[in-house]
Amino acid sequence: MRYLILLCLLNPVITFADTSLWRVSKGDSELFIGGTIHMLSHRDYPLPVEFEMAYKKADMVVFETDIQAMTQQENQQKFITRVTYKGNKTLKDDLRPKTYSVLTDYLSSIGLNIGVLNQYKPPMIMITLVLAELQRLELAEAGVDEFFNKKALVDGKALGELESFETQLSVIENLAKGHEDEMVLSTITDMKKLSVIMTDMKIAWRAGDVNTLEKLGIMPMKSEFPELYQLLLVKRNNSWIPKIEELLKTPEVELVLVGALHLVGSEGVFSKLRAQGYTVELFENN
Repeated sequence: MRYLILLCLLNPVITFADTSLWRVSKGDSELFIGGTIHMLSHRDYPLPVEFEMAYKKADMVVFETDIQAMTQQENQQKFITRVTYKGNKTLKDDLRPKTYSVLTDYLSSIGLNIGVLNQYKPPMIMITLVLAELQRLELAEAGVDEFFNKKALVDGKALGELESFETQLSVIENLAKGHEDEMVLSTITDMKKLSVIMTDMKIAWRAGDVNTLEKLGIMPMKSEFPELYQLLLVKRNNSWIPKIEELLKTPEVELVLVGALHLVGSEGVFSKLRAQGYTVELFENN
């Protein structure tokens, strides 16, 4: 499922540029918005200098959700509970026999046993496949979000979030609802070419190639799984806009860090902010 990969890996761009940080303003109010790659390799550091510049200017760093809450044992257990079957039901009951067979063979090829994962629902299976391949490619280290969360904690900067941990759990839990077979098979297909996808994504990130982002992210999701597009992007974008506007009313300066696909396209955060009269411009290292 390429859009699942994109949500984990991409940085945002709106036009051709050499950075992925943007200044949003209206009058004397301003904040910075940057896209995040949730998992990186050590080779991806240092980040573009604009990230550090915006961070230094910011009084608060705002993430999609509370990263500290995500690491708490009770919340991790809550996540596992939500993606685990209850009673005697198993993954085999949710997938067609052919899909289950393809998944079994793929897991075997990467050294995993279907029996160990049979208790988990399709969203957990999809996440497991992505993480396993990222680890194989040495791309499962701390990403932009975790990097700046740790940095802000050390520096004593205020932290904020655009949605609750519970909201993120609900999104993950419903990732494959009604399309379990298609999404599991799509994930397997994309795992076989993840290295190429990653290369394309990093080139797009560094170059600000909006056409690549649209082609690999927004367009496939809208055409193949429009319900998922609404769940993952549009609905959440709409809920974030009032919160971002509230941040713009404060005297403090915020650095907002969210996933790439939330920012681009006609229903992205930047388009919606512009429609509300805000100026969204490239934050450049002058």
